[in-house]
Amino acid sequence: MDWKRDRIKFGVVALVVVVGAAIWAVQRGTGDTPAELVEEKIEGFPKGIERSAIQSLEIKRPNEEAIRLEKRGEEWWLSAPVEAKADRLSVDTALDKLAGLELESVASRKREKHALLEVDEAHGIHVVARGADKVLADLWIGATRSGNTAVRVNGQDATGMVKGSIRYAFSRDLRDWRDRTILAIEPEEVKEVEWKGSNGYFRFIRPLVEPSLPPDADAGGTPEKTLGDWTIAQVSYVPQPEEGKDAGPPKPPVPRNTIEHFQPSKVRTAVSIIARLRAADFAPSNLTPEEAGINADSPRVTLTTRDGQVAVLRLGKSTKEGDDQFYLMREGEQTIYIISKYHSQRIHPTVSEFEAPPSGSSSNTSKENSEKGEFSTVPRKVEPDEVPPEIMRQLEAQLRERH
Repeated sequence: MDWKRDRIKFGVVALVVVVGAAIWAVQRGTGDTPAELVEEKIEGFPKGIERSAIQSLEIKRPNEEAIRLEKRGEEWWLSAPVEAKADRLSVDTALDKLAGLELESVASRKREKHALLEVDEAHGIHVVARGADKVLADLWIGATRSGNTAVRVNGQDATGMVKGSIRYAFSRDLRDWRDRTILAIEPEEVKEVEWKGSNGYFRFIRPLVEPSLPPDADAGGTPEKTLGDWTIAQVSYVPQPEEGKDAGPPKPPVPRNTIEHFQPSKVRTAVSIIARLRAADFAPSNLTPEEAGINADSPRVTLTTRDGQVAVLRLGKSTKEGDDQFYLMREGEQTIYIISKYHSQRIHPTVSEFEAPPSGSSSNTSKENSEKGEFSTVPRKVEPDEVPPEIMRQLEAQLRERH
């Protein structure tokens, strides 16, 4: 071997070994160690938790109150810091992550690395899962590194890396652990809707009609009638002056009792939104209905279903001056919800909410084109108020889970 001739080759090999060792050392210190390089175990690390065995969860983020959830029968409830029904999707996600814990590697066995890996009290999320009579997991959830998550067993110095990103499942605001369902009614079952407020009085009904298909001769019996489309039962409102039109001398307001360009599909859409209404947030527990602007004179909407179920919602004032969120209560409940401006306009509509678009408008043109079999290729601009903020948060959460 000619040392002088091959010295460059030897130098390159040595450099590769040194760099590789340095990278491995850094990864081991930050939790990026590939799993196949580490076969060590961590004492007390939970393995194979049965999802159905978890009966309660305690979750504490840094500098925040602990959130406690418990299973009562087949449902999950919040027991602290408030008493409320829990959001099933949020609970299911947390339970799935605990049941699927899989130790990929050991990131560090040193206490000094806890802050770096965010599994210390200042940065970590403390999660305790209990069964009927024992603790199933007592963990600190830390940072995500290379798609895996740092996790430390409480009381241990060692920090492991578990497969996948799991921190988001426990790093939720209190409102995201609460069931935000305000109404859960099938819109198809609503037979009557009534709005009452400063914008007017509007009452619509769906009359019973004969089924569209002829009865089956072999089935026997009398075919059941179905609910038809929305019709006007009673309305009373004062029309607003048209913009840009000279109204002339002031005239006394004259209430109207019909809707000239009534469009049943507008009622159908509004009922669908209200029947499945969800809150954007919740008012502070010490806020009273009076402080929220909710009283007997507040705008209200009433839904009546075919089987006689009645749901009444009352709209309050905005949460603060110039805000786009409003207080809302369901009659018979103590909870004060917060809803978006988009939803508040469905609770307290003007007559225009039930009218067909003006002739020549983009919506009307689209309808005419669709009837002719022609469709515009120009995308319609979506205004911010058309996408409720709570829906945006749900979409963002789903995207985070996928990645």
